[in-house]
Amino acid sequence: MSRARRPGWAGALVASAVAATPFACLWVLQMRSADDPLTVQARLDMAIWMAVFGTPWMIAAWLLWRAWWRRAGARLSELDGPARLLATAAATLPADRRDWGTAMTAELTQVQDRAARWRFAAGGARAAVFPPGGDLAVVGVAGALAVAATAAAALAAGAVVPAGRVFALTFVGLLGGLATLAVARSRRVGWAGPGPAVAGLALAGIAACVVATTWYLVEYPSYHRTHPPTIGVSLPPVTAVVLAVALAGCLCLALRPPRWLLPNRHAGRFGVAMATTLAVGFVLVSRMGLGGVGGWDGGLMGYLLAAPLVVVLPGSLAAAAVGRSSRTGLWACAWAVALGSPLLIAAWLAEAPRWYRQVGGLLLDGEGGIGVGGNLGDAIWWTLLLLALWAVPLGVLGAAGGSAGARRLRRGPGRR
Repeated sequence: MSRARRPGWAGALVASAVAATPFACLWVLQMRSADDPLTVQARLDMAIWMAVFGTPWMIAAWLLWRAWWRRAGARLSELDGPARLLATAAATLPADRRDWGTAMTAELTQVQDRAARWRFAAGGARAAVFPPGGDLAVVGVAGALAVAATAAAALAAGAVVPAGRVFALTFVGLLGGLATLAVARSRRVGWAGPGPAVAGLALAGIAACVVATTWYLVEYPSYHRTHPPTIGVSLPPVTAVVLAVALAGCLCLALRPPRWLLPNRHAGRFGVAMATTLAVGFVLVSRMGLGGVGGWDGGLMGYLLAAPLVVVLPGSLAAAAVGRSSRTGLWACAWAVALGSPLLIAAWLAEAPRWYRQVGGLLLDGEGGIGVGGNLGDAIWWTLLLLALWAVPLGVLGAAGGSAGARRLRRGPGRR
Protein backbone atom coordinates (compact mmCIF):
# COMPACT_ATOMS: atom_id res chain seq x y z
CA MET A 1 0.00 0.00 0.00
CA SER A 2 1.38 3.40 -0.97
CA ARG A 3 2.13 5.99 1.68
CA ALA A 4 -0.45 8.38 0.16
CA ARG A 5 -3.25 5.82 0.59
CA ARG A 6 -2.42 4.81 4.16
CA PRO A 7 -4.29 7.68 5.88
CA GLY A 8 -7.46 6.81 3.97
CA TRP A 9 -7.34 3.16 5.00
CA ALA A 10 -6.40 4.02 8.58
CA GLY A 11 -9.27 6.46 8.79
CA ALA A 12 -11.68 3.82 7.46
CA LEU A 13 -10.57 1.38 10.15
CA VAL A 14 -10.97 4.03 12.83
CA ALA A 15 -14.45 4.92 11.51
CA SER A 16 -15.51 1.26 11.66
CA ALA A 17 -14.13 0.92 15.19
CA VAL A 18 -15.96 4.06 16.32
CA ALA A 19 -19.21 2.74 14.81
CA ALA A 20 -18.81 -0.56 16.69
CA THR A 21 -17.92 1.02 20.04
CA PRO A 22 -21.47 2.03 21.14
CA PHE A 23 -22.77 -1.48 20.54
CA ALA A 24 -19.91 -3.03 22.48
CA CYS A 25 -20.51 -0.59 25.35
CA LEU A 26 -24.23 -1.37 25.27
CA TRP A 27 -23.49 -5.10 25.56
CA VAL A 28 -21.20 -4.50 28.55
CA LEU A 29 -23.83 -2.27 30.18
CA GLN A 30 -26.50 -4.92 29.73
CA MET A 31 -24.27 -7.57 31.24
CA ARG A 32 -23.53 -5.44 34.30
CA SER A 33 -27.09 -4.20 34.84
CA ALA A 34 -28.74 -7.63 34.73
CA ASP A 35 -30.76 -8.38 37.85
CA ASP A 36 -29.74 -12.05 37.90
CA PRO A 37 -26.49 -13.71 36.80
CA LEU A 38 -26.65 -14.44 33.09
CA THR A 39 -25.80 -17.74 31.53
CA VAL A 40 -23.22 -18.12 28.79
CA GLN A 41 -26.02 -18.68 26.28
CA ALA A 42 -27.77 -15.47 27.31
CA ARG A 43 -24.54 -13.50 26.98
CA LEU A 44 -23.94 -15.04 23.58
CA ASP A 45 -27.48 -14.23 22.42
CA MET A 46 -27.06 -10.58 23.41
CA ALA A 47 -23.70 -10.46 21.68
CA ILE A 48 -25.31 -11.82 18.50
CA TRP A 49 -27.99 -9.13 18.62
CA MET A 50 -25.36 -6.44 19.09
CA ALA A 51 -23.46 -7.88 16.11
CA VAL A 52 -26.63 -7.88 14.00
CA PHE A 53 -27.10 -4.15 14.59
CA GLY A 54 -23.43 -3.20 14.78
CA THR A 55 -22.10 -4.91 11.64
CA PRO A 56 -24.17 -2.83 9.17
CA TRP A 57 -22.99 0.30 10.96
CA MET A 58 -19.35 -0.79 10.72
CA ILE A 59 -19.67 -1.45 6.99
CA ALA A 60 -21.62 1.77 6.47
CA ALA A 61 -19.01 3.80 8.36
CA TRP A 62 -16.28 2.24 6.21
CA LEU A 63 -18.14 3.06 2.98
CA LEU A 64 -18.96 6.62 4.04
CA TRP A 65 -15.38 7.32 5.07
CA ARG A 66 -13.96 5.93 1.83
CA ALA A 67 -16.41 7.97 -0.25
CA TRP A 68 -15.64 11.15 1.69
CA TRP A 69 -11.90 10.54 1.50
CA ARG A 70 -11.94 10.11 -2.27
CA ARG A 71 -14.02 13.23 -2.73
CA ALA A 72 -12.58 15.68 -0.22
CA GLY A 73 -10.72 14.00 2.62
CA ALA A 74 -7.35 13.72 0.92
CA ARG A 75 -7.43 17.40 0.05
CA LEU A 76 -8.58 18.52 3.51
CA SER A 77 -5.94 16.40 5.23
CA GLU A 78 -3.27 18.60 3.62
CA LEU A 79 -4.76 21.81 5.05
CA ASP A 80 -3.99 23.34 8.43
CA GLY A 81 -6.61 24.17 11.06
CA PRO A 82 -7.63 27.66 9.83
CA ALA A 83 -7.94 26.46 6.23
CA ARG A 84 -10.12 23.52 7.29
CA LEU A 85 -12.37 25.81 9.33
CA LEU A 86 -12.84 28.19 6.42
CA ALA A 87 -13.37 25.35 3.93
CA THR A 88 -16.01 23.79 6.18
CA ALA A 89 -17.85 27.09 6.55
CA ALA A 90 -17.64 27.79 2.81
CA ALA A 91 -19.24 24.40 2.11
CA THR A 92 -22.44 25.61 3.82
CA LEU A 93 -22.86 28.54 1.42
CA PRO A 94 -25.62 28.51 -1.21
CA ALA A 95 -24.76 28.41 -4.89
CA ASP A 96 -24.99 32.18 -5.40
CA ARG A 97 -22.32 32.82 -2.72
CA ARG A 98 -19.78 30.14 -3.54
CA ASP A 99 -17.59 32.66 -5.34
CA TRP A 100 -17.29 34.57 -2.07
CA GLY A 101 -16.11 31.38 -0.34
CA THR A 102 -13.52 30.78 -3.05
CA ALA A 103 -12.27 34.36 -2.72
CA MET A 104 -11.98 34.06 1.06
CA THR A 105 -10.02 30.83 0.70
CA ALA A 106 -7.66 32.49 -1.77
CA GLU A 107 -7.12 35.45 0.58
CA LEU A 108 -6.30 33.10 3.46
CA THR A 109 -3.29 31.79 1.52
CA GLN A 110 -1.79 35.28 1.67
CA VAL A 111 -1.91 35.36 5.48
CA GLN A 112 1.21 33.78 6.97
CA ASP A 113 1.05 34.50 10.70
CA ARG A 114 -0.57 31.62 12.63
CA ALA A 115 -2.70 33.76 14.94
CA ALA A 116 -3.74 36.03 12.07
CA ARG A 117 -4.81 32.99 10.03
CA TRP A 118 -7.04 31.79 12.84
CA ARG A 119 -8.62 35.26 13.23
CA PHE A 120 -9.21 35.53 9.48
CA ALA A 121 -10.70 32.02 9.27
CA ALA A 122 -12.94 32.59 12.29
CA GLY A 123 -14.21 35.86 10.82
CA GLY A 124 -14.87 34.20 7.48
CA ALA A 125 -16.72 31.32 9.13
CA ARG A 126 -18.87 33.74 11.12
CA ALA A 127 -19.69 35.70 7.97
CA ALA A 128 -20.60 32.49 6.15
CA VAL A 129 -22.98 31.31 8.86
CA PHE A 130 -24.33 34.76 9.75
CA PRO A 131 -23.84 37.02 6.71
CA PRO A 132 -23.81 40.74 7.56
CA GLY A 133 -26.38 43.19 6.39
CA GLY A 134 -29.52 41.87 8.07
CA ASP A 135 -32.26 43.92 9.63
CA LEU A 136 -31.59 43.60 13.34
CA ALA A 137 -34.98 45.09 14.19
CA VAL A 138 -36.79 42.37 12.26
CA VAL A 139 -34.66 39.70 13.88
CA GLY A 140 -35.37 41.19 17.30
CA VAL A 141 -39.11 41.17 16.67
CA ALA A 142 -38.93 37.55 15.50
CA GLY A 143 -36.99 36.60 18.63
CA ALA A 144 -39.47 38.39 20.89
CA LEU A 145 -42.39 36.64 19.18
CA ALA A 146 -40.63 33.31 19.62
CA VAL A 147 -40.18 33.94 23.35
CA ALA A 148 -43.81 35.02 23.70
CA ALA A 149 -45.04 31.95 21.81
CA THR A 150 -42.94 29.66 24.00
CA ALA A 151 -44.29 31.22 27.17
CA ALA A 152 -47.87 31.04 25.88
CA ALA A 153 -47.43 27.38 24.94
CA ALA A 154 -46.10 26.54 28.39
CA LEU A 155 -49.02 28.32 30.09
CA ALA A 156 -51.63 26.77 27.80
CA ALA A 157 -50.21 23.28 28.20
CA GLY A 158 -50.06 23.70 31.96
CA ALA A 159 -53.74 24.65 32.04
CA VAL A 160 -55.10 22.16 29.47
CA VAL A 161 -52.59 19.28 29.26
CA PRO A 162 -50.29 19.40 32.31
CA ALA A 163 -48.60 16.14 31.30
CA GLY A 164 -47.50 17.74 28.02
CA ARG A 165 -45.95 20.92 29.41
CA VAL A 166 -42.34 19.86 28.81
CA PHE A 167 -43.12 18.73 25.27
CA ALA A 168 -45.00 21.94 24.41
CA LEU A 169 -42.32 24.18 25.91
CA THR A 170 -39.49 22.38 24.11
CA PHE A 171 -41.25 22.00 20.76
CA VAL A 172 -42.48 25.59 20.49
CA GLY A 173 -39.18 26.93 21.84
CA LEU A 174 -37.20 25.03 19.19
CA LEU A 175 -39.54 26.16 16.43
CA GLY A 176 -39.23 29.76 17.62
CA GLY A 177 -35.44 29.58 17.68
CA LEU A 178 -35.29 28.03 14.22
CA ALA A 179 -37.73 30.61 12.86
CA THR A 180 -35.64 33.44 14.30
CA LEU A 181 -32.51 32.00 12.71
CA ALA A 182 -34.33 31.65 9.39
CA VAL A 183 -35.43 35.29 9.53
CA ALA A 184 -31.88 36.35 10.34
CA ARG A 185 -30.57 34.58 7.23
CA SER A 186 -33.49 34.80 4.81
CA ARG A 187 -32.68 38.27 3.42
CA ARG A 188 -29.17 37.22 2.47
CA VAL A 189 -29.22 33.57 1.47
CA GLY A 190 -32.72 33.21 0.05
CA TRP A 191 -35.09 30.32 0.55
CA ALA A 192 -35.83 27.17 -1.39
CA GLY A 193 -38.11 24.33 -0.41
CA PRO A 194 -37.87 20.61 -1.17
CA GLY A 195 -41.16 20.50 -3.07
CA PRO A 196 -44.83 20.14 -2.17
CA ALA A 197 -44.74 16.35 -1.78
CA VAL A 198 -41.94 16.34 0.81
CA ALA A 199 -43.20 19.40 2.68
CA GLY A 200 -46.81 18.23 2.63
CA LEU A 201 -45.99 14.75 3.90
CA ALA A 202 -43.79 16.16 6.66
CA LEU A 203 -46.43 18.63 7.81
CA ALA A 204 -49.12 15.94 7.76
CA GLY A 205 -46.97 13.53 9.75
CA ILE A 206 -45.94 16.12 12.33
CA ALA A 207 -49.51 17.37 12.77
CA ALA A 208 -50.81 13.82 13.18
CA CYS A 209 -48.06 13.03 15.68
CA VAL A 210 -48.75 16.14 17.77
CA VAL A 211 -52.51 15.49 17.76
CA ALA A 212 -52.10 11.83 18.71
CA THR A 213 -49.60 12.67 21.46
CA THR A 214 -51.90 15.34 22.89
CA TRP A 215 -54.83 12.95 22.90
CA TYR A 216 -52.79 10.35 24.75
CA LEU A 217 -51.71 12.87 27.35
CA VAL A 218 -55.29 13.99 27.89
CA GLU A 219 -56.69 10.46 28.12
CA TYR A 220 -53.73 8.60 29.65
CA PRO A 221 -51.31 10.95 31.43
CA SER A 222 -50.12 7.96 33.46
CA TYR A 223 -50.57 4.21 33.38
CA HIS A 224 -50.51 1.25 35.76
CA ARG A 225 -47.96 -1.54 35.76
CA THR A 226 -48.60 -4.85 37.47
CA HIS A 227 -45.05 -6.27 37.39
CA PRO A 228 -43.98 -4.57 39.62
CA PRO A 229 -47.11 -2.68 40.69
CA THR A 230 -46.26 0.94 40.01
CA ILE A 231 -47.64 3.95 38.16
CA GLY A 232 -45.62 5.29 35.23
CA VAL A 233 -45.75 8.63 33.47
CA SER A 234 -46.81 8.30 29.83
CA LEU A 235 -44.45 11.05 28.62
CA PRO A 236 -41.46 11.53 30.94
CA PRO A 237 -39.39 14.72 30.50
CA VAL A 238 -36.53 13.05 28.62
CA THR A 239 -38.93 11.35 26.21
CA ALA A 240 -40.80 14.62 25.72
CA VAL A 241 -37.59 16.46 24.82
CA VAL A 242 -36.54 13.69 22.41
CA LEU A 243 -39.90 13.81 20.64
CA ALA A 244 -39.85 17.62 20.43
CA VAL A 245 -36.32 17.64 18.97
CA ALA A 246 -37.22 14.96 16.42
CA LEU A 247 -40.37 16.74 15.24
CA ALA A 248 -38.70 20.16 15.12
CA GLY A 249 -35.79 18.71 13.15
CA CYS A 250 -38.15 17.04 10.69
CA LEU A 251 -40.07 20.27 10.21
CA CYS A 252 -36.87 22.24 9.69
CA LEU A 253 -35.67 19.75 7.05
CA ALA A 254 -39.02 19.81 5.27
CA LEU A 255 -39.39 23.59 5.15
CA ARG A 256 -35.78 24.73 4.92
CA PRO A 257 -33.48 21.80 4.07
CA PRO A 258 -29.73 22.20 3.58
CA ARG A 259 -28.74 23.06 0.06
CA TRP A 260 -27.14 19.67 -0.63
CA LEU A 261 -30.55 18.00 -0.27
CA LEU A 262 -32.36 20.27 -2.70
CA PRO A 263 -31.01 19.57 -6.21
CA ASN A 264 -31.73 15.83 -6.12
CA ARG A 265 -35.32 15.25 -7.19
CA HIS A 266 -35.01 11.47 -7.27
CA ALA A 267 -33.98 11.42 -3.62
CA GLY A 268 -37.10 13.29 -2.52
CA ARG A 269 -39.40 11.07 -4.57
CA PHE A 270 -37.91 7.84 -3.32
CA GLY A 271 -37.83 9.19 0.24
CA VAL A 272 -41.54 10.04 0.12
CA ALA A 273 -42.34 6.61 -1.33
CA MET A 274 -40.32 4.78 1.34
CA ALA A 275 -41.75 6.82 4.24
CA THR A 276 -45.31 6.28 3.02
CA THR A 277 -44.69 2.56 2.53
CA LEU A 278 -43.30 2.21 6.06
CA ALA A 279 -46.37 3.86 7.61
CA VAL A 280 -48.95 2.13 5.42
CA GLY A 281 -47.25 -1.23 5.96
CA PHE A 282 -47.32 -0.67 9.71
CA VAL A 283 -51.09 -0.13 9.68
CA LEU A 284 -51.71 -3.11 7.38
CA VAL A 285 -49.60 -5.46 9.51
CA SER A 286 -51.35 -4.17 12.64
CA ARG A 287 -54.75 -5.00 11.16
CA MET A 288 -53.46 -8.41 10.08
CA GLY A 289 -52.28 -9.04 13.61
CA LEU A 290 -55.68 -8.13 15.04
CA GLY A 291 -57.26 -10.52 12.57
CA GLY A 292 -54.85 -13.32 13.44
CA VAL A 293 -53.37 -13.34 9.94
CA GLY A 294 -49.73 -14.00 9.13
CA GLY A 295 -48.55 -14.60 12.69
CA TRP A 296 -48.48 -10.88 13.58
CA ASP A 297 -50.74 -11.24 16.63
CA GLY A 298 -47.75 -11.18 18.99
CA GLY A 299 -46.95 -7.52 18.37
CA LEU A 300 -45.21 -5.49 15.71
CA MET A 301 -41.61 -5.83 16.84
CA GLY A 302 -40.98 -8.15 13.91
CA TYR A 303 -42.31 -5.57 11.47
CA LEU A 304 -40.03 -2.88 12.85
CA LEU A 305 -37.04 -5.15 12.26
CA ALA A 306 -38.14 -6.41 8.84
CA ALA A 307 -39.48 -3.19 7.29
CA PRO A 308 -36.08 -1.47 6.80
CA LEU A 309 -34.80 -4.63 5.11
CA VAL A 310 -37.65 -4.78 2.61
CA VAL A 311 -38.27 -1.04 2.18
CA VAL A 312 -35.25 1.14 3.00
CA LEU A 313 -32.51 -1.15 1.69
CA PRO A 314 -34.03 -1.79 -1.77
CA GLY A 315 -35.45 1.74 -1.93
CA SER A 316 -32.05 3.34 -1.37
CA LEU A 317 -30.50 0.90 -3.85
CA ALA A 318 -33.08 1.80 -6.49
CA ALA A 319 -32.66 5.53 -5.83
CA ALA A 320 -28.88 5.29 -6.24
CA ALA A 321 -29.27 3.24 -9.43
CA VAL A 322 -31.78 5.68 -10.95
CA GLY A 323 -29.77 8.72 -9.89
CA ARG A 324 -26.50 6.98 -10.83
CA SER A 325 -24.94 8.23 -7.63
CA SER A 326 -24.57 6.97 -4.09
CA ARG A 327 -25.56 10.43 -2.90
CA THR A 328 -29.03 9.95 -4.35
CA GLY A 329 -29.47 6.77 -2.33
CA LEU A 330 -28.11 8.41 0.82
CA TRP A 331 -30.38 11.44 0.52
CA ALA A 332 -33.36 9.17 -0.23
CA CYS A 333 -32.62 7.25 2.98
CA ALA A 334 -32.33 10.53 4.89
CA TRP A 335 -35.72 11.70 3.61
CA ALA A 336 -37.27 8.30 4.38
CA VAL A 337 -36.09 8.42 8.00
CA ALA A 338 -37.00 12.08 8.51
CA LEU A 339 -40.45 11.76 6.95
CA GLY A 340 -41.17 8.26 8.21
CA SER A 341 -40.48 8.94 11.89
CA PRO A 342 -43.55 11.11 12.64
CA LEU A 343 -45.73 9.00 10.35
CA LEU A 344 -44.77 5.78 12.16
CA ILE A 345 -45.25 7.34 15.59
CA ALA A 346 -48.69 8.65 14.58
CA ALA A 347 -49.67 5.28 13.09
CA TRP A 348 -48.46 3.50 16.24
CA LEU A 349 -50.51 5.75 18.51
CA ALA A 350 -53.57 5.36 16.28
CA GLU A 351 -53.41 1.55 16.29
CA ALA A 352 -52.41 1.00 19.93
CA PRO A 353 -55.85 1.61 21.56
CA ARG A 354 -57.45 -0.88 19.19
CA TRP A 355 -54.81 -3.48 20.14
CA TYR A 356 -55.33 -2.78 23.81
CA ARG A 357 -59.08 -3.31 23.53
CA GLN A 358 -58.86 -6.55 21.54
CA VAL A 359 -55.59 -8.09 22.74
CA GLY A 360 -55.22 -6.48 26.16
CA GLY A 361 -51.53 -5.67 25.69
CA LEU A 362 -49.05 -3.27 24.15
CA LEU A 363 -48.69 -2.94 20.41
CA LEU A 364 -44.95 -3.58 20.51
CA ASP A 365 -44.99 -7.15 21.81
CA GLY A 366 -48.49 -7.81 23.15
CA GLU A 367 -47.30 -7.60 26.75
CA GLY A 368 -50.15 -7.38 29.24
CA GLY A 369 -50.35 -5.84 32.66
CA ILE A 370 -49.38 -2.39 31.39
CA GLY A 371 -51.78 0.47 30.80
CA VAL A 372 -52.44 1.79 27.33
CA GLY A 373 -50.41 4.91 28.11
CA GLY A 374 -47.26 2.79 27.97
CA ASN A 375 -47.61 2.74 24.18
CA LEU A 376 -46.59 6.40 23.98
CA GLY A 377 -43.03 5.84 25.17
CA ASP A 378 -42.73 2.67 23.06
CA ALA A 379 -43.87 4.49 19.93
CA ILE A 380 -41.33 7.29 20.36
CA TRP A 381 -38.25 5.37 21.45
CA TRP A 382 -38.60 2.23 19.34
CA THR A 383 -39.43 4.17 16.18
CA LEU A 384 -36.59 6.65 16.50
CA LEU A 385 -33.99 4.14 17.68
CA LEU A 386 -34.75 1.48 15.10
CA LEU A 387 -34.83 3.95 12.23
CA ALA A 388 -31.54 5.45 13.37
CA LEU A 389 -29.76 2.21 14.32
CA TRP A 390 -31.18 -0.11 11.69
CA ALA A 391 -32.65 1.78 8.73
CA VAL A 392 -29.82 4.30 8.28
CA PRO A 393 -26.95 1.81 7.85
CA LEU A 394 -29.11 -0.34 5.58
CA GLY A 395 -29.78 2.75 3.48
CA VAL A 396 -26.04 3.40 3.23
CA LEU A 397 -25.44 -0.18 2.09
CA GLY A 398 -28.23 0.10 -0.47
CA ALA A 399 -26.87 3.38 -1.80
CA ALA A 400 -23.40 1.89 -2.21
CA GLY A 401 -24.79 -1.17 -4.01
CA GLY A 402 -26.99 0.87 -6.33
CA SER A 403 -24.22 3.26 -7.34
CA ALA A 404 -21.80 0.37 -7.93
CA GLY A 405 -24.32 -1.33 -10.20
CA ALA A 406 -24.91 1.89 -12.11
CA ARG A 407 -21.16 2.32 -12.65
CA ARG A 408 -20.84 -1.21 -14.02
CA LEU A 409 -23.71 -0.60 -16.43
CA ARG A 410 -22.10 2.61 -17.68
CA ARG A 411 -18.77 0.85 -18.25
CA GLY A 412 -20.41 -1.95 -20.21
CA PRO A 413 -20.23 -5.73 -19.85
CA GLY A 414 -16.80 -6.06 -21.39
CA ARG A 415 -15.02 -3.32 -19.44
CA ARG A 416 -13.69 -3.18 -15.89
